[in-house]
Amino acid sequence: MIEFFNQHSAFIAIPAFIVALVAVLPIQSWRKRIVTYSASGGIAFLIVLSLQPGESTVESSAEAQAVITSGSPVFVEFFSNSCAACLASQPVVKSLEGELNEEVQVLKLNVQDPISSNLVRDYRAFITPTFLVIGRDGEVLWRQSGRLLDKVAALDALKAA
Repeated sequence: MIEFFNQHSAFIAIPAFIVALVAVLPIQSWRKRIVTYSASGGIAFLIVLSLQPGESTVESSAEAQAVITSGSPVFVEFFSNSCAACLASQPVVKSLEGELNEEVQVLKLNVQDPISSNLVRDYRAFITPTFLVIGRDGEVLWRQSGRLLDKVAALDALKAA
């Protein structure tokens, strides 16, 4: 299933809303116009700030290694809060998480966190977002970098793990 409205869509919808507001709402009083447009801009700014993928799901590098070497398949996402493709991938990632069975673990690592620096090097996740499927033996079975998550390919790789 393709998610049509996601965070990436908000980057288009918010400016379009502001332009429509300017065009449709001709207010005669300059004071009312400034207040209305400032409030619209402030709301748009707050919405953009709220579109952050979040933080890492683990507290330490050792905890991340424990998840990877747990003997169960692991879906790993290397992301950054300042990456547009990371923002746009979040609805797809959440949809994928909803379809996974309980034996598959999900590991989300913010590349800006100090705990992920060794893992970024080890798994060569120098481009965000980078998605990995790691098998039961710790071997990388599937990788995708620098674009929206291909959910079907990730699910296929997880089923094969």
